[in-house]
Amino acid sequence: SAAERSVRSVFVGNIPYEATEEQLKDIFSEVGPVVSFRLVYDRETGKPKGYGFCEYKDQETALSAMRNLNAFDLNGRPLRVDNAASEKSKEELKNLQASLGGPPVESPYGAEVEPERAPEAISKAVASLPPEQMFELMKQMKLCIQNNPGEARNMLLQNPQLAYALLQAQVIMKVVEPQVALSILHRQNPTMGPLGTGPQQLPQAQPQPQPMALQPQQQQQQSGSQ
Repeated sequence: SAAERSVRSVFVGNIPYEATEEQLKDIFSEVGPVVSFRLVYDRETGKPKGYGFCEYKDQETALSAMRNLNAFDLNGRPLRVDNAASEKSKEELKNLQASLGGPPVESPYGAEVEPERAPEAISKAVASLPPEQMFELMKQMKLCIQNNPGEARNMLLQNPQLAYALLQAQVIMKVVEPQVALSILHRQNPTMGPLGTGPQQLPQAQPQPQPMALQPQQQQQQSGSQ
């Protein structure tokens, strides 16, 4: 499972941009057999982000890599080797935010939106996601919470727009009833700030998963009114 892979993997940061996966695989195989090494690339530019993940066959080898290869000098840069589970959670949360808020601009949380327009912008971004991508994002979020609940909680507290987007997605997927979502928003209103001003956005996206089922009813209504 993904959780098991995270336990036997390590996060590798501060990687020189010219380094290749094969080169890094050779270095990290010094402590034991490497199953795979994955460099992370920017989805917009296609350039490496300067970090990646190395998967070993067991947790003991991963721990050995953290002890022995942290600060390893590669082309004049000390590599940062750390626990993959927590770093993977951070990466997935940032990817989740980027998916909901568009491509990252300067910060990993997407372009800034005027506070009073945030609920509307988030609603549109979430409603435009294909169902399979929305399901995958929710699955990633669940994995993040399981792997590192403290990190996930802090990320959501610091970025209420992400929490709002996840709630919106759950309404669209019919995991949460619109009335329940509204009650949550009203209850959180004192701490949510500008996001609490637009809870009426939530039910609007509810029909999204079943557009085909709604069409015959709409046609009957239209013919009846004529």
